[in-house]
Formats: sequence, structure tokens, C-alpha cells
Amino acid sequence: MALDIYTLFVCELYVLGFLSIIMVFAWIGSQYDRVLGFTTLTLVLTLTAVFLSSLRAAGLQFLPIAVGNVVMMLAYGNLLNAFRVFCKKPLGMSWLAGALLWAILCIFPAFYFSLPKRVLVVCLLCIIYTGALIQLLWRARAALTVTFWPAQMLLWIHLLFHVARIFFDDAVATPVHGAIGGSSFSVYVMLESILFVIGLTFTILAMVNERTQIAHKLASLHDPLTSVWNRRALFEQAEKIIARRLRQQQPFTAILFDLDHFKSINDRYGHQQGDRVLIDFCQIAQALLPDEGQFARLGGEEFAAILPGDSEQAQLVCERIRVATQLSLPDNISYTVSIGYATSSKEELHFATLLALADEALYRAKAGGRNRTEQYLTQLQPLNQATLV
Repeated sequence: MALDIYTLFVCELYVLGFLSIIMVFAWIGSQYDRVLGFTTLTLVLTLTAVFLSSLRAAGLQFLPIAVGNVVMMLAYGNLLNAFRVFCKKPLGMSWLAGALLWAILCIFPAFYFSLPKRVLVVCLLCIIYTGALIQLLWRARAALTVTFWPAQMLLWIHLLFHVARIFFDDAVATPVHGAIGGSSFSVYVMLESILFVIGLTFTILAMVNERTQIAHKLASLHDPLTSVWNRRALFEQAEKIIARRLRQQQPFTAILFDLDHFKSINDRYGHQQGDRVLIDFCQIAQALLPDEGQFARLGGEEFAAILPGDSEQAQLVCERIRVATQLSLPDNISYTVSIGYATSSKEELHFATLLALADEALYRAKAGGRNRTEQYLTQLQPLNQATLV
């Protein structure tokens, strides 16, 4: 089936225009997300470049050859900016390199009037820009569990198309009077660009959406003040640790922390300094917990953790945290922590149950004078029962 270049040209203009409008509204709806902003600008510049390329039909050369391709390189540069913003990289000036190079080359008649040279340079620039996009996306793969591979595949297809164009585009100007394309291969360039801009636009929308969902999920799992895990996150992580330890038939330990007389700190120094103490304790605990341990704020001045290890290992970790807390003195504020912990046997035991046992031990620590570490021992009765005897 023969492809009509004029029909493809109209379709490309329509697609680019429609996608530009969609992206403008998406950009506004996302509270002016910079990734979508640069993507929108890329589509607008591409639309402008495609329109300028059609002016060959009017007998013009400078606008389609020089200006049109400079605008197209600026479009690629802004697409690079979109990916750099997504990957939290500085923009720099590299996005201008392609447009600047094309503008300089057009000064030389040997390049300006040579279609084969222009096709070669366009292909090489497209390959370089697309390769840079692939590299940036690869670095961000950890943050994209769903959209990474579709985006990679799309970019690789685009790169390989331009590699193939170097060999298959004869770069012979079409003899048709008033033609809007540079060569007979232009029909395939238009078809590929239509498919590419459609795929890339919706892929970027999906990437931004996935990033937003991940950010919201992470926010829902972190305490907003201290940035440590919250209760929900701790229980999710604990289930994974427990399942692994049970398979290995190894013990694990639940720990509860309670800052001593925290209300008096707030009353004496103010809530801002109280928050400073909470943040300080989280930094101490996270620094001293083993890598496989998980730590969270349960609420107020109460914290919890789960450790892979037996009671002796847990005792060591708890004492290090207790001593470091006592010596910390953030903003010259002295505070201490009481700690209770319970270690599982090799039997299956839910984390909530083990945490309740650690709470019994914490009660003993606070009743015994605070600033202490206590272990739950099954052979001992809970303190509240023993005192009734």
C-alpha cells in the first residue's frame, strides 16, 4: 500500500496539535509539573518544525532547512530537559548543542545545499539525543517499576530507526514539483515520528503518574516530622523480615522505645524543641540499628523496631541506643529513653503479638526507674499481675 506524504503531513500536524493541547491541560492540572512543561514545549516546537518543513512546497529553502531543523533540535533539547528534570539532574546547556551545531553548519554552503550531509547530521543528532534519553531513563529505573521497559523499548526503536535511515535513505530530493518532503524516504520519517510522538507523550504521562503514585505511597508510609517509617510501614516491613527469618529458622526481636518525661520537655522548652528531640532520637536509632533492622515512629514519643537476631544481639543494640540518647544533648536538652524488647522463638509468631510482649518489658523498664532496657522473659509474670500477689 502506497503512503501519501501529504496525508501523513496533515495527520502529523493534527496529532501534534491535539497532543499539544492535551499536554497543556495536563501540565496545568499537575500544578505546573516541570516534566510535563518541557514535554509540552517539545510538542509545540515539533509542531512548528514540521510546519516549517512544509514550506519547501512554496519554493522556500531557508525556513525549512535552517530554521525548521534548528527548531527540531530545540525540541529534542527540551525533551532531554524533561528527562533530566524527571531524574532530578541539573539542566545545563547540553540541550542547546544540537540547535547550535545545526545553525553553524548551515553557514557553510557545502552543507546547506547537500541533502545527503543534512540527512546524515540529522540522523546522528537524533541518535545522540535519544541515546542520552536512554541513559537517563536507565539511571531512573529503580523509581519506575511499571513504565520503565515500555519507555526503553520506545526510545530504542526510535534510535534504531535513525540508524537504519543512515543506510536506507538515499537522500535524493524527490522530483515531484512542490513536494513537502526532502526525499522519498521522508514518508517513513513522518510515519515513524507520528507513532513516536504519540507513544512518547503517553509514556511520559504514565511515568509522571507512576512517580506521583510512588511519592504518595512513600508519604503515606513515613512520619511527616521525623521522616522515619510509620506504624503501617513498620508492620509491612516486619512481615517480610519475619517470613524470611522463619524460613531460615532464625529468631527476630521486636523493640519498643519511649522517651522519658517527654511532656515535661515540651512544657519546659516548647513544642519546637520537643520536635527537635524526636528528630534527634530517630537519627540516633537509625544510625545504630543494623542494616536489616526497621525502625518507625508509632506516635507521640513512642517508637518501635524489628531486628533480625537473638536476645543478646538485641540487648547490645538497645543499650547502644540508650547510652547514645543519654549523651546526645541536642540544643543542650537532656533526655533519656526506656526500652523494652521481646525475642521470638523458632515458632511462628505475629509481629503484633511480639510487640505486645515488648510492651510488657517496656512497662517494667519505666516502673523500674526509666532510662533502662528490659527484656520480656516468659518465665516472669507481667509486672501488673505480680504486684497483685
